[in-house]
Amino acid sequence: MAFAAIVSPAKLMAQQPKYNEEITVIATYKPEIPDAFKISQNPVNSDTSTTVPAMSYNISPRPASIQLQIEPLPSAKLVAEPISKLYRNYLRGGFGNYSTLYGELYAASLRSKKGMFGLHAKHLSSAGTIKDFGPPANAHQLVEINGERYLKNHVLSGKAYYNRDVVHYYGVADTTLDRLNIKKDDLKQRYSLAGGDINLNSAYTGNNKLSHTFALGYYYMDDLYSSVEHNVHFGASANKAFDLFNLKEKQTLGMVADLQFYNQQNALPDKQKSIIVLLKPFLAMKYNEYSFKAGLNVYVQGDTVTKGHLYPFVEASLEAIPNALQIFAGIDGSMSRNTLRNIVAENPFADSTAAYNFIYEKFRVYGGFSSNISKSFNLNGSISSSTVENFPFYTGIYSELNNTFGIIYDDISVMKIMAELEFVKADKLRLAVSGNYNKYYKLLYSEHPWYKPEFVFGFNGRYNIQNKIIVRLQADYNGPAWAFENQNPLLSSVAPAIKISGWFDGSLGFEYQFNKALSFWLNFNNFTNSRHWLWYNYPSYKFNVIGGASFSF
Repeated sequence: MAFAAIVSPAKLMAQQPKYNEEITVIATYKPEIPDAFKISQNPVNSDTSTTVPAMSYNISPRPASIQLQIEPLPSAKLVAEPISKLYRNYLRGGFGNYSTLYGELYAASLRSKKGMFGLHAKHLSSAGTIKDFGPPANAHQLVEINGERYLKNHVLSGKAYYNRDVVHYYGVADTTLDRLNIKKDDLKQRYSLAGGDINLNSAYTGNNKLSHTFALGYYYMDDLYSSVEHNVHFGASANKAFDLFNLKEKQTLGMVADLQFYNQQNALPDKQKSIIVLLKPFLAMKYNEYSFKAGLNVYVQGDTVTKGHLYPFVEASLEAIPNALQIFAGIDGSMSRNTLRNIVAENPFADSTAAYNFIYEKFRVYGGFSSNISKSFNLNGSISSSTVENFPFYTGIYSELNNTFGIIYDDISVMKIMAELEFVKADKLRLAVSGNYNKYYKLLYSEHPWYKPEFVFGFNGRYNIQNKIIVRLQADYNGPAWAFENQNPLLSSVAPAIKISGWFDGSLGFEYQFNKALSFWLNFNNFTNSRHWLWYNYPSYKFNVIGGASFSF
């Protein structure tokens, strides 16, 4: 028990006595605080001197090793572009004032690697009246069939056509017609043209083979007054590249041959048969930015006599700015035959007794440029000076009605200046301004260049608004011209010259595309409502409006 009591822990509470002590200080009290160790806030350099260690560099050159790893390129893949839908047929029609009726049809085969076939038919007529003048009713019909066949190395193409034009000699006062009891059909003139062409063209890739073309054609034309014209045409050409002068690019030697045979008869009883043969050897070459072409135009004409004509030609061009500016200049000469077809295309009111003749452009010097100022602007210009023998002019023929024109031939010189500026913004906007200046001088027989205006200015515009509305504007201004006054030669041996004032003609058109197949259109022709004179005593219609629809199927 005693041992247990000794080793067992126990909590003992000792008694703490109270203690009080009093201290008496005899000396002066000086409180002192001993120095304490402080950490400085600013770094301190305790060294008195600084030693820069000596540095040494050792360069050990060694070649860099490049590991080439050739990886095959992935094969090029063409992105499948959507093929736009083609319509086989396109029909367009409408009507307007002056009893205007219009219809046009295009029909063609779709995409094919073997060939193409198409049909085009058109009708345009009007039966309006012009105050104080005879009936100006007119009609134009056209039917054309064409096709192509793609062979291995050639393209065979052909065309057959029929064109019918009806006009009236309305350039006479209506009071005169009433006085002479002349009916509408007595003033009628109808021209019929029918023919066909066939062509064979080579389609070789590259220029190592002999490229060649062959063409054969025929047409027949007549009118209501016993004028008849037959034409047979044959043409061929061939060219091949040779290395004649050891230049960078090969030179081209070629030959062009052409034959035109005419059998012509007008209202007079005489018939005229004539032939023109052309042989045109040439050499073409290119050296850096320069291009040259030279050769001969050898003509042989045959009618009552056979004659030969030789016209050398040379042309040089410079590509001053690649794909942007090309400058060219040259000299040449040519000849042709005046035909019923050419006469009607220029003046449908010509008399049926108009004489045919050869036209000789003895010498022509020309120059010009063509440029792409930017992706949107194109600017072209040219100037030429020619000496022409037997140039045709239209003059009035005295008759009871004084409403037809004859042809006189004159030797002249002519200078022509042409300029055109075009702005194209994708398919949205297209604007074109053009100007032509023609100066006829050194006329041998004529007092003036009859019915040839000195200048013509033109403007064409097209604006596509969100592929829904298309706006078209066409405006032309023809300068003044000179005309013969039809007069009785018994009263005056000289036909006085009459000046025809210049005239402006403007057309404004709108088209609304309802969808890809259907659209509606409206045209305002001669919107200034002015009357201009195409030929002496032949005024034009005034304001004309025509509208209709177009449908593809």
